[in-house]
Amino acid sequence: MTPGLGIAASGALAALVAATPSGAEMSAFFLGYWEVLRWAVMISAVLILVSSLDDLLIDLAYWWGLLVRFCTFWERPPPQSSLDREPEKLIAIMVPAWQESDVIASMVANTNNTFDYSRYHIFVGVYANDADTRREVEKVRQRFPNVHRAEVPHDGPTSKADCLNWIIQNILLYEERTGQKFGAFLMHDAEDVVHPYGLKTVNWFVDEAAMIQMPVLSMDRKWNNLVACHYMDEFAEFHTKDLPVRSALARMTPSAGVATAFHRDAMMALVNEKEGQPFNTDSLTEDYDVAHRLSALGYPSMFVRYHARVPRQRKAWFRKGTVDVRRRELVSTKEFFPHKFFYSVRQKARWTLGISIMGWAQLGWFGGLVNRYYLFRDRKALFTAPVGIIGYVIVVQILGVLLLEWLWPEALDLPPVIDRHWVWVVVTINFFFLVNRILHRAWFTGINHGLKHVPLTPIRIITSNLISFGAFWRASRQWLSHLITRRPIAWDKTQHAYPSLSELQQGSGRLGDTLRFWNHISEQDLTAALQAQQASYRPLGLLLLDLNRVEDEHLAEAFAERGETYASIFDPFKIEKATLNLLSRDEAARYGAVPLRRLGSDLDVALAEPLPAAQRAELEKSLGRQGVRSIRFLFAPLSDIAFAIRFAWGEDPFVEVREKLTAMRASGALDASREAMLWRSVRAGYARLGDLLIREGRITHADLSTALAAMRTQGGSLGETLVRLRLATQADIELALKQQSSARWLNDAVADALRQATGAPQHDYT
Repeated sequence: MTPGLGIAASGALAALVAATPSGAEMSAFFLGYWEVLRWAVMISAVLILVSSLDDLLIDLAYWWGLLVRFCTFWERPPPQSSLDREPEKLIAIMVPAWQESDVIASMVANTNNTFDYSRYHIFVGVYANDADTRREVEKVRQRFPNVHRAEVPHDGPTSKADCLNWIIQNILLYEERTGQKFGAFLMHDAEDVVHPYGLKTVNWFVDEAAMIQMPVLSMDRKWNNLVACHYMDEFAEFHTKDLPVRSALARMTPSAGVATAFHRDAMMALVNEKEGQPFNTDSLTEDYDVAHRLSALGYPSMFVRYHARVPRQRKAWFRKGTVDVRRRELVSTKEFFPHKFFYSVRQKARWTLGISIMGWAQLGWFGGLVNRYYLFRDRKALFTAPVGIIGYVIVVQILGVLLLEWLWPEALDLPPVIDRHWVWVVVTINFFFLVNRILHRAWFTGINHGLKHVPLTPIRIITSNLISFGAFWRASRQWLSHLITRRPIAWDKTQHAYPSLSELQQGSGRLGDTLRFWNHISEQDLTAALQAQQASYRPLGLLLLDLNRVEDEHLAEAFAERGETYASIFDPFKIEKATLNLLSRDEAARYGAVPLRRLGSDLDVALAEPLPAAQRAELEKSLGRQGVRSIRFLFAPLSDIAFAIRFAWGEDPFVEVREKLTAMRASGALDASREAMLWRSVRAGYARLGDLLIREGRITHADLSTALAAMRTQGGSLGETLVRLRLATQADIELALKQQSSARWLNDAVADALRQATGAPQHDYT
């Protein structure tokens, strides 16, 4: 080493030693930090005690009320027969929707299939710039005549209150147009799973109070999903204990935003008070706000817990199959709450911001002592959320120090973190309050969701506190940003999901039940098809197509629902040739499958019907040899699949038509959406040869199956094979081919497409 480098190194070492804190300095730092920790323990212990005493008061009020009702038979609910005999009011169901295309159709269909009630209409609020949700609402509106699209004429998102206000305006316009008057207005969200007796409960109890709130619970979720399951704990306790107690003590019940019903008089009072805007657009929690405004106007509200016996199915005990039972159930709305931490934080931040922060800023402190006490309970999350996390941090640090002292006794010599007797007393009391909180939470979870969810209650309480802190932090930042920038706080909506038919327990999962769920066929049509199937077997979907009882697009949607995948129409001439040629035409015909899109080693394949497991494995193996590693199977209309197999692998016979339509689009006489609809109508006119022969009564489905099996081993066309096996005559084949040929169908398709584009009458190919 050179002398210069040696001198430089020595200087750096001396500077490092000089910069290193001495033992005395380190000791002073730890003692100072330890003093801060001791004060944090004292302050946190006191704040937790205040919150725990508050919770204890509600616990005692709940158990006292339960004891009084048990001993005195006070306020027994009306018998179910009385609710059944009550004349039905016309009820408007309001569903605000922003970017809810994934769930809105399922929610509306399930609602229509669930309610045991006849006089109601569903109004779904959609924004001008939310094309996907509008499309889904329009589809479901065509299936259910009591569903209406309530237009929000400007772009979203604004706020849920704004969307609700426009829904109310659409409802009032509907009343003017039809002369009907709604007796009650019910709020629901796009992810709600309703109860069969929900509207009958509204119909009875809404006359007793201007606004009623029914229980809201979480859907049962998988036991190890802590984020999703913590909603089960919280809503079970809140809607079984807290809200009933509040309704009894304060004579006022805040709305939960769903399963909230308004009497017509109350809704009209809100409309008149705000000049046609019953919901406060300055609030993110308009549901919480509206109950207080109704109370100020002199309209009472109440919480309604009603149990009804409803028909259900359960597994038979001593045999296979199911049995019909009448089960006593709480009339409640179930929600499919988020199962990911971030989405949960985002949802709860909106609640914290709207109720605790904006509720304080906009409503202030008003009313009598009981109401002010409940306002404090609504807002105490502003200190309990951060204090809870501080408590966890303190515990972790103390445990870390104790572990260090145990491993290395000479390292630290710190005084006790709790050196005052009263602090020990408070901490001890808080420990018993914690046990009390766990027991209560476990009790209410158990009675609402079953014993299997009880053991993890303490772990989910920690999860709940972590989410609450994240929500407090996000809400605080949003509020501060609003104060600084004066920009309005937009609708910070939650990403919603909706349970599948199996999770909803809608039907048996058979194709007919799925088609009935979506109102694609009537019960009479399904019964007739099943009877025809017994006389001569034909797969139910194809049989319904033969009888012209269902459209093949709807059949594809039903297959997709059962397979929990997607349905899609497609234009075969827009598929890349390299993708299409992953299968030959013969292979596509054998499997009823068409490759749609390829991205690297991933491939989308459209099917007309579900494939048997053996054929599916065979198809996957064939595609795997060409570098495909992941296949997503979709379902498409049978006519799209048949049309693609007939034309996509050969020359395009529609060149002239396409040129004419391209010219029309260039001139502005036709847009891309309309052209896509035209091509879909062209494809919808095409049918397979075997299906035509069956529909004409020339062969049976069994004959067709025999011929297809012979083709797989011996080759040849379907017509040749049917004639060779003497299952059909040559005249039958020629007649069917003539029906299928371009002379009747392909050439006419050109003229019909052009007539549709210019508004002329359409040719009926179905």
